[in-house]
Order: sequence, then structure tokens, then C-alpha cells
Amino acid sequence: MSKEKILVVDDDHSSRLFLQKLLKKENYLVTLCSDGIEALEVLNRQLFDLVITDLKMESIDGIELLEKIKFTDPHIAVIILTGYASIKTAIEALRLGASDYLIKPINIEELRIRVQKALERQELERRLKEAERRITYNATITTANHEINQPLTVILSGADMIKMELDVLGIKCQKIRNYLQLIQKSAHRIAEILRKFREISSPVILKIPHGMQMIELNLDEVKKEKGRYILIIEDEENVRQILKDVLENEGFQVILAATAEEGVSLYKAHHNAIEMVLLDFHLPDSTGSKVYRKLKEINMHAKIIITSGFEFDDNIQQVLNEGAIGFLSKPFDREKIISFIRQVFKYQFEI
Repeated sequence: MSKEKILVVDDDHSSRLFLQKLLKKENYLVTLCSDGIEALEVLNRQLFDLVITDLKMESIDGIELLEKIKFTDPHIAVIILTGYASIKTAIEALRLGASDYLIKPINIEELRIRVQKALERQELERRLKEAERRITYNATITTANHEINQPLTVILSGADMIKMELDVLGIKCQKIRNYLQLIQKSAHRIAEILRKFREISSPVILKIPHGMQMIELNLDEVKKEKGRYILIIEDEENVRQILKDVLENEGFQVILAATAEEGVSLYKAHHNAIEMVLLDFHLPDSTGSKVYRKLKEINMHAKIIITSGFEFDDNIQQVLNEGAIGFLSKPFDREKIISFIRQVFKYQFEI
């Protein structure tokens, strides 16, 4: 049952009542105005889906009323009523944003059809606008998620590295450790807020498949690696540097690449020595899927871990299906990255 609200503007009393009767039969909610000034006052107080206005009126004519309506709310549908002598003016009204025009005397069936089409068009435009708004919102959330998770990775890992340096230097200052703990808690809180925003924008979010979650290892009981080479392909400089420091502190040898092209070139030249690749999935010069496949062409046994500040998606799932070792979602701290890498090497050794 239709409940759309229609405002009828006509300085002729009989015409107003005639339109009201016809529209109420179609179950529309109808409000009547005798001129353009009254119509603008009503429009300031109420919302309407459609305005049907006569073209020729003494106070404000239909064209001026149309312009004022569209200036205030460009999404209200407007149908102009006109006589045969004013068809050119009615066509001009279409250029100014009118949804349609009707020639007097009004044909009842034509009125019904034109009103229905105008309202359907308005609803379609509303849905398209909402879809565009959601696309823009989702894109903004996705980009913000990526851009914020990059520095969060640096903050979390950097705080861990500072703690380790304090131990190395023999500095036992609980205040500093408390501050570092607050920094890490705040970083995790930001990451959680981002996750909630992602859930709002995308109610169904792909989860990391079972078997790919990080296994917690006691890092104090694991000996540091000697001579294992890891290639890091990451466009964010701060992330590259903190990963290099974290891995080298554990005894790994690290090779850095800032672009997909540089990463593929370095792997081609040193793949016999490189035992693992950390590949950021969203690089400025290529997609993670393309880079992954190029690395596999060089060495079909390449061990590649995917990292990303964006959400886990079908493209990442595809490279995992093709043989990627696993996926690390940013932000991650020192313990997670080291645990994941040692898990891979431990699994390789046991096989």
C-alpha cells in the first residue's frame, strides 16, 4: 500500500481538489497548496517524495518554484503541469531537473502512470546514491585500515625492540616498561576499533582459515637462527626497517625490497640463498597475486608469507590455495612475526 507523500501546488481550487481525489485513490498522502510561496513554507516544515506544480501561477511560477526546490533538495521529484501553449517552457523545466511534465487537461491514466514512474525513478536514484555512499564509506574504511595498520605494526614491534634493548643494556626502569605497555595496549585498541569499523562496513568479513593462525611459541627457549636469508618485499619504509631489525635481532639475514619489481629482481638473483619471502600483498607497482606467481616461476618451492594491512579477501585466499605458506594481518608485533616464521622453519625441519 503506497504511503508516498505528494505536495500539489495549483492556484486553481478545482484543479487542486481534482488532483487530490485522483491521488488519494492511489493511496498517496496528499497535501494541497494554493501558490508557490505557501508551497515553500510547507516544504520547509515537511518532507515530500513528489511535488506536482502548475506552471503558471501569480506569486511564484512553476519554473521558479522548481529552481528553489532543487536548490534546497535536488532529490525531490517534481512534475510540471502545463497547457499546450507552454510546452517549450515545460521542456526547459526538464533541463532544470523536473522529473516530467503533464499537459492539461489531465488524462487520469496518464497522471497515474507519470506519478508512479517519477516515484520509481526517485527511489532508484535514492538507492544508487546510497550504494555510492556505502562504496565510498567502505573504500575509506579499507584505506584507513591499511594506512593505520602499517604504523601500528611499527609501534608494536618497536615497543618490543625497546624492551629487548633495555634488557641488553641492563636498564631496570619499571616506569619505562609501563609506558611501553601503555603504548602497546593503545595500539591494540586502535586496531580493535578499526576491526569494528570494518564489521560495520562489511558485515561478512572473511576470516583467516583454520590452520593459519599463529601458534604461540616460547621464544626464550628457541635458539637464534644463523644464516637463514629472508627477503622482505614491503613498500612502507618504516615497516621494512622494523621488520629488518626484528629479524636480524633473531639471527636472520635480511634482504629488503621496496617495490614488486625490485623484489622479483632480488629473488631472481639470490633465490638459491633466500629461504623465505615476506610479501606485502598491496604494492604500488603490482598486485600481490602477480608477484607471488612470478616468484613461484623462479622457484616453485619458494616459501612465501603474505602480509597486508587490508582485510583478508578472496585474492589472498587464492594465493594460499596456490601454495603460499600463510597470511599475517597487520598490525602484528615482534612475537607474532617471529613465532610464525619459526613455525614454518620448524615444520620444514620436521618434514
